Amino acid sequence: MLHRVLPVLICLGVTAIVVTVFLHSVDLKPQVGEKFFFSKDDPQVRSDNEISRTFPGQLNEIDLTVSGDIASETYADRIHALSIDLEKVPGVTAVISIDPGPKGHGPKDLKDALKSPLWTNILIGNDHRSTAVIATVKDDVGAKTIDGVQALKTKFDRPGFEVMIAGLPYVTEMISRTMARDLRTFSLAAVGVFGVVLFLLFRSPWILLGAFVACANSSLATLIMNQKIRIPIGPITANLSTMVFVMTLSPMVFLTYNWIRIREQTRLTGLAAAWAAVKETVVPSFWSAVCMLLGFISLMLVSATSMKHLGMGGAVGAAMAFLAAYLLYPWFLALASPPKREFGWTKAVTSWLRSFFSERHRWLALAVVIFGVVAALGLPRLNTDPPLFFYFQKGSDIRQGLEAVDRSGGSSPLKLEIEDRHGAPLDTNEAYKRLWALNDALEKDPAVGKAMSLPVMESEIDRRWYSKMLSIKGFFQGESKKEEELGVLESPKHGAPARQFITPDHKKVLFLLRMRETARNASRQEVIRRVEGIVHREGFRTLLVGGEYSLLGDMGRLIKSSMITSSLLLIGIFAVMGFAFSRSWRTGLAMLITLAIIPVVVRGYIAYLGMPLGFITATAANLDLGMGVDAMIYLTVFAKRANKNLSSWEPWSNACSHLWRPIGTNFLVICCGFGIFLLSNFPPTLRFGVFVIFGSATAASAALFLFPWLASVPLHKQTKRVEGKELKTA
Repeated sequence: MLHRVLPVLICLGVTAIVVTVFLHSVDLKPQVGEKFFFSKDDPQVRSDNEISRTFPGQLNEIDLTVSGDIASETYADRIHALSIDLEKVPGVTAVISIDPGPKGHGPKDLKDALKSPLWTNILIGNDHRSTAVIATVKDDVGAKTIDGVQALKTKFDRPGFEVMIAGLPYVTEMISRTMARDLRTFSLAAVGVFGVVLFLLFRSPWILLGAFVACANSSLATLIMNQKIRIPIGPITANLSTMVFVMTLSPMVFLTYNWIRIREQTRLTGLAAAWAAVKETVVPSFWSAVCMLLGFISLMLVSATSMKHLGMGGAVGAAMAFLAAYLLYPWFLALASPPKREFGWTKAVTSWLRSFFSERHRWLALAVVIFGVVAALGLPRLNTDPPLFFYFQKGSDIRQGLEAVDRSGGSSPLKLEIEDRHGAPLDTNEAYKRLWALNDALEKDPAVGKAMSLPVMESEIDRRWYSKMLSIKGFFQGESKKEEELGVLESPKHGAPARQFITPDHKKVLFLLRMRETARNASRQEVIRRVEGIVHREGFRTLLVGGEYSLLGDMGRLIKSSMITSSLLLIGIFAVMGFAFSRSWRTGLAMLITLAIIPVVVRGYIAYLGMPLGFITATAANLDLGMGVDAMIYLTVFAKRANKNLSSWEPWSNACSHLWRPIGTNFLVICCGFGIFLLSNFPPTLRFGVFVIFGSATAASAALFLFPWLASVPLHKQTKRVEGKELKTA
């Protein structure tokens, strides 16, 4: 008995080592940078980085929007108290509000702010029903800063003085916290659900333990390897461990059903039966793993570091899943026994289903095709460029904060580096008027909340008593008033604020726009082109475009392009692989058509439902296509073993009648596991669960009904003899 249990004890020892290394080396907190989808080295971020180098001094800010009667004394007193407390929060370097505070930041009071285009632009909401309290923070803002700001919201928030928090440091920290909480909670819950389903199906503690040992080793080893090769847990890779769990579970389900069939049909037991099942299952599992490996590698062609991380991490995961399934699980399977007791009704249902799947269902196959055609008509509606607050649950504090900031003057920064169309200096009185005209024209666009620029800053000097002295001084020195004002704004004595908006040669300026997401009825890329058109009409030209609004637009464009290119590449790779191991062009073509329908159906009906396809949910396609090709590979290998003539229905009938159970079980387990994600408070995680479940259902249906029908449908009329007569059959 010891020689049978010893391999299991070794597997458990290996698991203990892997768990120990994991606990001591892997940081599970998702890393969400302010560039979200991109790394600082990605091509899409170069323009933003160049603008930051040209116009230094842009600061990280946490924005508090405070709604109420802004003209009342009570409101002013509370703003004063809030501003003082906010300056005391760790990590906050300065606070600007309608209350000057002890350090004298900002306007004198509300009346002074309303007289100033600068302070009105920065602090007063468009509807004059709210003001902003802006906290500049350190670049490496931490949890203490966010916790401190949230504590102030709890302290001061009340009817008539409603405090909403926004700003990129706050948003990214909250995304990271939400994803970390979901990663822990739903991963554990999904494991529990997987376990219950597997135990009910196979009713064997050894099978359940072996499945968990193999899945745990593959998932944890993938995270350890990713940490070693410096792939962080980010918005894209946060669900990678669950994907690896499923990739490991899939071959084990097929392996288990083959083991049950071998034990029923032969006298083999114990390790002999387990290794017989391995020999029968390892070939299709290997091809499936190769397909998944190549599929993930294809993501490395996308010009976004996070997608490359998913590609590299997923490739590691595909290899780990295959190794764990065949190096660990069979030892547990050798100790298991098939379920001994079956209820009468289950036998009857199983017999009926076996008969049902053994028949050719032409109308069901055509229904899958029609379903795909209808879905394709919905693809133009697919939204890959949703507003930022779509990533947060309705009614949550963070979404309310973003929406409040958006209403008051725009929530997403857009940077425009521009120059005169003819390269003329922009420090003259005439240039000042033209820049003001451009500022006004930009603010009239419905997608633009407020515009911050050099003339807005210069207008603050025009309000001061010494502006007339600058005019007189400039007259005697032969300089324009605007040149004198720029001299003041560029002086280190005053902090050189002009360097944030104009270059030292006075030929390039920065326009910082706060874009409104609630008013957008076109893609961000279209809005940016419209804004550039306004710049051109006013006699200027746009040199560079940056800011989070532009990056989110690039993200939407990349999601759409990568969705098309990676799906086509995956489908092509899988179809070629199908031809390689089937040696049948018809089988390869059938696999190509069937696989093409899966992403079309999922994305088409998601578009009909009005659900956006974000940078997190887009990764669900790999699981959908993976499950589809997985099932088709097993069907093809089984059919080829039964009969080398794959153009006839007989081998496919035999394959479907035997493999409907593992394919269906795989689908059931995935639905139960990812169904946990539907309870998430983070909409991208919730949508990820919906996409995987819907895609898995499509993949299973297409694999069992459409694929074998396409692979075996007669291409011409056949003639056969029955009792001496010739009959033509379709």
